Amino acid sequence: MNRYEETRGKPVVSRAEGAIVGKFDDFQFALKGWKIFGYRLRSTSMFGKAGGISADELDQVGTDVVFIGSRDQVEWSGGGRNSEDGRAWASRYLGTKIISRDGTSLGEVEDLLFDPGERRVAAVVLTGERVVELGHHIHTGAAAVVLEDASAAMPLVQEEDEEAPTDWWSRVRETWSGKVKEERDEPESG
Repeated sequence: MNRYEETRGKPVVSRAEGAIVGKFDDFQFALKGWKIFGYRLRSTSMFGKAGGISADELDQVGTDVVFIGSRDQVEWSGGGRNSEDGRAWASRYLGTKIISRDGTSLGEVEDLLFDPGERRVAAVVLTGERVVELGHHIHTGAAAVVLEDASAAMPLVQEEDEEAPTDWWSRVRETWSGKVKEERDEPESG
């Protein structure tokens, strides 16, 4: 899983040519089902043009670079950012309001967690160090994210030792594993 804001600007490397073909810029996803359709790249030249690659042609998002198979997979068509109905660009979705079903404001989208292997957005990061895993209880629209229950916005586990801080991903995993543990500990109704 990857954070959009950490991935933005990483060099995109083609495996076939062993060359940097551009920088990771953006991606477009469905507001219902959160499927990623494709990724937007920026060329590395001074007057760089934009291009795109379909979601299934992105090989891997690594620590320092993003891999694709070949530079021929990139379509350098100017990379317009028009969205079709029911879709959104990640960069433009940042700042979207998040509310509960009863209308309580819960903050804004600060970042998106996406899984290139699954080709989908998996979660949204809210202001105030909270994470919402996307699922049937979440409704994403062009103007807002609506949570059936405000408790779906889970605060990240806090760091225990300020001198040896825990990395962000470990805190997310611990938050989600705590959720799984709580669900297991709940008595079954029957």
